[in-house]
Amino acid sequence: MSRGLKLYYDFMSQPSRALYIFLSTNKVPFERCPVALRKFEQKTPEYRKNVNRYGKVPCIVEQDFRLAESVAIYRYVCREYPVAPHWYPADTVRQARIDEYLSWQHLNIRADVSLYFFHVWLNPLMGKEVDAAKTDRLRDRLKKGLDFFEHDLLANGKRPFLAGDTISIADLSAACEIEQVKIAGYDPCGGRPHLSAWLGAVRERTNPYYDEAHKYVYRLAPDHISTPAVPEDD
Repeated sequence: MSRGLKLYYDFMSQPSRALYIFLSTNKVPFERCPVALRKFEQKTPEYRKNVNRYGKVPCIVEQDFRLAESVAIYRYVCREYPVAPHWYPADTVRQARIDEYLSWQHLNIRADVSLYFFHVWLNPLMGKEVDAAKTDRLRDRLKKGLDFFEHDLLANGKRPFLAGDTISIADLSAACEIEQVKIAGYDPCGGRPHLSAWLGAVRERTNPYYDEAHKYVYRLAPDHISTPAVPEDD
């Protein structure tokens, strides 16, 4: 019997995409509740009162229970639903490795991508000038973060996934963050064959939901960025 789980999300939000893919891949029944960030629907008094007091996506609502923050949602779903164990294993060492990455990511890969994305792509849409020197600094920061991901976290291809030999919530979260920068015209896979292979493996193991969640990313990415073809909306 369905527990009435609702997911509030926007496909332009990296953690929203990750949770959508995670729930869909694991066949967790949920109601799709899209929220238009471009219209600031997440900031309305009604949304803050009835869905997420922080005024953000993603968020889940299950009857009278509301939960924000993607990492908290992952862990809740893994405890409450029949999710494949490789996503967040019972083994405490592997759990710790996953938790380590998710804690590290917020001020590193997520920040690296988001700062570059906002400055290079979003600011012009809001009528703000793009400072060339700042762009160079943010690109250098992004490059260092992705190089560290390639060389250290993936051990130059010796480690197929972030926490072992199987995909976990750490991989899915990381992949959705890294995909975002393609919209700003930066190819995260360029010169990084191990990151490219890892990203392809995450996509392969979670399709067709991965491509569905990334359809806007792929359409908005400039022509020089290689992305899969996605069908137009019905």
